[in-house]
Amino acid sequence: MVLLLLSLVSPAAAETVKGKATAKEGDLVSVSGQDIRLFGIDAPDKEQRCKNVRGVEYDCFELARTALERLIGGQPVDCTLKPSPPAQKLGVCTAGGRDLAALMVLTGYALAYRPVADDYTAEEVRAMSYRRGLWAGRVEPPWLWRSRQLADKAAGRQKTP
Repeated sequence: MVLLLLSLVSPAAAETVKGKATAKEGDLVSVSGQDIRLFGIDAPDKEQRCKNVRGVEYDCFELARTALERLIGGQPVDCTLKPSPPAQKLGVCTAGGRDLAALMVLTGYALAYRPVADDYTAEEVRAMSYRRGLWAGRVEPPWLWRSRQLADKAAGRQKTP
């Protein structure tokens, strides 16, 4: 009976994934063969374009992915998984003891994703004020870019007979 009560009161140990990692996107790592989305941030999507300070377009998806790969730096990555939909794993991941999501936002290569959490808003404000990374030019928040892409596709389908 006491063990049953203790199991109800004490939180279950969070699942962790550790190992060699690679950056698949600016907010997605593959750790020991498992894809884990970094909790609380959003980075540019594939085919998303940004503009630098001179107004010249560039591939901000690849720039963000490369930034995350550099932050990992070949170090083992340790991810503590968060409750998430079955199709996608969300986690707080560290490399060398440093929170990768916080670093991505602080360096300006990802945005705080407020619909999920406010964990990285201070880092985002700092990156914006120093015009770091994507903030050196113009970046459309990835969630708005995705919505616009879906709207454009829907409009395109409606126009065809």
